[in-house]
This record gives sequence, structure tokens and C-alpha cells, in this order.
Amino acid sequence: MRFALFMEHMPAAAFLKDLNGRYVYFSPSFADFASRAPGPRLGTSDEENWPEFAQRLREEDQAVIQTGQTVTAEDCRTVREETRYFQTVKFPIPDKQGRIALIGGISVDITLRTEAERERQTLLKRLSHAQEEERWRISRELHDDMTQRLGTLAIDIGRIAGERLQSRRQLRASLRSLQRRVVEAAEAARHLVHELHPLELEDLGLVAALRSYCQDFSRREGIAVKLKSRDVPKKLKREIGSCVYKVAKESLSNVAMHAEAERVSVVLEGAGDMIRLSVKDSGIGFTAGTAGAAGGIGLLSMKARVALVGGNIDIRSQPGQGTEVKVALPLELR
Repeated sequence: MRFALFMEHMPAAAFLKDLNGRYVYFSPSFADFASRAPGPRLGTSDEENWPEFAQRLREEDQAVIQTGQTVTAEDCRTVREETRYFQTVKFPIPDKQGRIALIGGISVDITLRTEAERERQTLLKRLSHAQEEERWRISRELHDDMTQRLGTLAIDIGRIAGERLQSRRQLRASLRSLQRRVVEAAEAARHLVHELHPLELEDLGLVAALRSYCQDFSRREGIAVKLKSRDVPKKLKREIGSCVYKVAKESLSNVAMHAEAERVSVVLEGAGDMIRLSVKDSGIGFTAGTAGAAGGIGLLSMKARVALVGGNIDIRSQPGQGTEVKVALPLELR
């Protein structure tokens, strides 16, 4: 009775086949795994039930019989007009003399896991593409901006050095102009370095780096940003700290480009073995159908960054009620 209840409610499907490939037993849930109704019958073979991939199933059976080892396989089939993915483990069942008498099997529906992995791979490809575009943009800035700045500085320094003796006032004015341009070039270089990876993360830690960026963002965009932090570990793995920082940065960038917000709340906190980030704005919000168009590397790439370190991200928004990005990351990589 207990065994029957166990088999009836088991989320996987179990079956037994004889050495000729005919089903001698299957659990009640096995019909849910069948390609078509009403499902297989006892005494039938794979050729009768699944002719489209019966040869592969028979080859798996033969591998179990010939090697006496467990065989694991994954397959895709249409169940009630829906594409489903299954993982099946087949194993030998010996008789009292130790000879293989039956082939046992357990099939598990892995559709959700497979689709999640496919979505993850898609996100990773989009993230890789976005990162390549970001590298290209920075390299163009280095080439078009920094190279030009340094080149004209070198020309002007050479011109000043080659001129006849100037008055002290003229020389002082020329040097001050050069000094101003060197400072501007240094600031541009610092900005590009910050775009690649903020040194404050390594030197001062996540909270200080994020506070510095929030201040710069508020000054640059004219949007009030309030940062709160509590119980944030001083030492974080580089991947975790970098992920939190970049997601916060991208969230604020999206606020500046799309939200029309006047203020943003950023909350960073440690909670047990997790670190949590919340970025909430007072802007116009959006509907779910328009979420993919956020600027920069976008909401999809934020999801990919978080997924890479085993975290979770939740993006909630409604028109007229602003947007909140909530992230939870493990302190230890999974």
C-alpha cells in the first residue's frame, strides 16, 4: 500500500522493461510523460509508442544490457502540443543468479531547468555583446579624445619651447593653459579608468566606491541620490563587489536616461550570508512590455551579471510609481 502511494505521487516516472524492450511495469505518472494520449500500454515496445525516436531508446537499452552500467540521457519531445525536456536514467536489474533480467528507468521532467539554462546562455551572449560594445566605445574615446588631447599638448609644448624668449607674463599664461589642459586630460583618463573598473573598490571598498559614484552622479545629472548602508562586510570577493557596483551604476544610468526622476534611494545591506542592493527612483516607471529597452547594457545584462554570481534580481515598476531594482547576492560564489 505504501509503495503504491509512493509510486502514485512520485514526481518522476518509473518503468521496467524486459530484455526485448517491452514494458512490464510503469508508474501512474508515466502517462504524463508520453508523447500522445492515452500513453503506453503494458506489453508494448518503444517502436509502438514513440516510433520517431524508438531506435535511440533501444540503443540505450542495449548499452545497459551489454555493459551492465547505468545510462543517462536527455531528450526533447512534444507532450500535448507542448515541447518538454526529460532526463532518463536507465539501470540493470539482475535476477537471483546475477544475470540482467530487466531494465529499470526513471524519467524526470527537466523543462524548467533546461529553459532556465537556455535563458542564462542567451543573457550571457547579450552581456558579452554589450561588453564588447562598451570596450569599443572606450577604445574610441581613448583614440579620438585622449590621443588628440595628448597630441595637441605635445605640439603646443614644442611650440613654446621653440619660440624666442617670451615675457614672463606670456610664459606664465602659456604654462597655465597647458596645466589646465593636462588636468582635463587626467580627469578624462580617470573617467575612462572608472568606467572599466573603479579603483575605489579595491582601495576603499564597495560602500565608499558606491558613495563616490552616487555623489558624482547626483552632481552630474541634478538628481538627488540618498545612499544608506548597514552591516556591509568590509571585505567582499571581487566578483561580488564588482557585480553590486555595476548593477547600481547601470540602474542609476537607466534612471538618468528614462525615469525623469527627481530623487533616488540606494540601500546596501548585509544580511547573513547575503548582500542586498535596492535602487528605487521617483520617476515615471514603465510597464512590463517596455522593460527591455532600458539604456546602456540594459536590464537583461544586469540579470546576466547577477546570474553569473548565483544571485537573484527583481525589477518592479508601474507607470507613475517609479521603479525599484532589488538584488540579492551570496557572499560566497556558488
